[in-house]
Amino acid sequence: MPSDHTKPVIGRSTGRPATIDPDAVAGVALRLFAENGYERTSMEDIAREAGIGRKSLYRYFPSKADLVWGGMEPVVEASGRVLEAARTAEPSDGGASDGGILAGLRAAAIAGISAIPDLSVTRGRLRLIAEHPELASRSYDALAPQRDRARLYLVAQGVRESAARYLCAAYLGATFEAWMQWAAGTDPDPGPYLAEAVGVLRVPASRPGG
Repeated sequence: MPSDHTKPVIGRSTGRPATIDPDAVAGVALRLFAENGYERTSMEDIAREAGIGRKSLYRYFPSKADLVWGGMEPVVEASGRVLEAARTAEPSDGGASDGGILAGLRAAAIAGISAIPDLSVTRGRLRLIAEHPELASRSYDALAPQRDRARLYLVAQGVRESAARYLCAAYLGATFEAWMQWAAGTDPDPGPYLAEAVGVLRVPASRPGG
């Protein structure tokens, strides 16, 4: 179950306009979803409980689904930065080994963990996604930036385009399942789940020069 978020929803620095903490708002929403049910909780309920106006809530989260999936954006971005850095790094003679390619994917998957301020909130988000097919169906679009960066990374490592797309699909599917398996349990660290998920992948044998 998601824990109560202890950070204030609204903060104000002296002489500056009030700002809203999206993670704190999401924490309030997840608590309400757990207490009252996802379907029975309205955006108005969330705004009222968070102590903010409806317009402010909709500015950050256009829908209830965005309150659930919005917290995954920092994970996708952090993973993408690792892949981008690996893609643009000076290539070694002969190109990356299969183990090196998978090591890059593993590092990218695990990098997302550090971008999460409260893993208990993420666990609550993922449990909601598991319970509601309409939320799970958004995974393809939500993970699109990571899919594109992973494809570019693989192609830069010498994997042909079509095979890179297949491997990307396997990578995202495996790591998403790892997050879901972690969320269903009580282990504090999702890292081993993500490492195991990447460990089942294989780089296609038919690479240029191979």
